[in-house]
Amino acid sequence: MIVSLLHLEKNNSAKIVKIEGGTGFHKKLESLGLRHGVKIKKLSSSVFGGPVVIRVGRTHIAIGKGMANKIIVNTE
Repeated sequence: MIVSLLHLEKNNSAKIVKIEGGTGFHKKLESLGLRHGVKIKKLSSSVFGGPVVIRVGRTHIAIGKGMANKIIVNTE
């Protein structure tokens, strides 16, 4: 199922299939290790508040809800 990272259920894994946004946004995510094809796991349930916390490899990353909404993932 394809959804935005913001709407991915807590503790679910997915693969990034699309990143919506401009060049600056893509570069920011690239610097965090987030790019097309990367597998992530969502660790927080942040639909109502707080940052979205994900795991990429062994690294935990917190991003804002607006950013998470522009990252499209496939739950495989």
